Amino acid sequence: MDSGRRRALLLSAGGLAGTLLPAWPAAACRVFPLDGALDFTVLRNGTAIGFHRIAFARRGGRFLVRSDIRFEVRRLGISARRYEHHAEETWTDGWLAGLVSDTDDDGRLYRLRAETRGGVFQGKVNGRAFTVSGYIIPSSLWHRDTPAVEALLDTADGFVKTVRGRRLGQDEIMVKGRAVRADHYALSGEINDQLWYDADCALARVTRIGHDGAAIELAQL
Repeated sequence: MDSGRRRALLLSAGGLAGTLLPAWPAAACRVFPLDGALDFTVLRNGTAIGFHRIAFARRGGRFLVRSDIRFEVRRLGISARRYEHHAEETWTDGWLAGLVSDTDDDGRLYRLRAETRGGVFQGKVNGRAFTVSGYIIPSSLWHRDTPAVEALLDTADGFVKTVRGRRLGQDEIMVKGRAVRADHYALSGEINDQLWYDADCALARVTRIGHDGAAIELAQL
């Protein structure tokens, strides 16, 4: 297969949700959040280094998700690592219909443009073509079924990343200064994150280990 074309079949969340116990309480959880935004502070070993914002809006029958991320690690006043990512997802009739993103990963630039054409989700990253089939959930983590699928579409580089989600129970976490009960999941494989979703299945907290071994947290302060 041409290395410029990357294909994968993503299993639908509905087909896998039964493997996670308990499954999402359908009456309590929206598949697509209400209009608004989730604002996270990016913490590295407890110190704020940037922000991560996910905004939701409905326009003309489409559901739009805007992700904006920016953080920088500085040592002795000098930039040691920086990351900036801007993406917009377009959903139509419950399916991902378009994805546009621009990413600067410490000097490595990615430009992704993709959309559904002829029933196939296809696009390019830095001029290289890719296609993805099946029900697609991006790696932006907001979607309530993120822990229930076996693959996520990376919104920066366009690769499909294989993952496995495990439910670890419920925890009490702090969200905007108040204690909240949240379902805790571990995502492993090509993406390794600890995820917490609140009673409305909204993303409430994320933790991971950074490239340099530092503890990274997305927290709603």
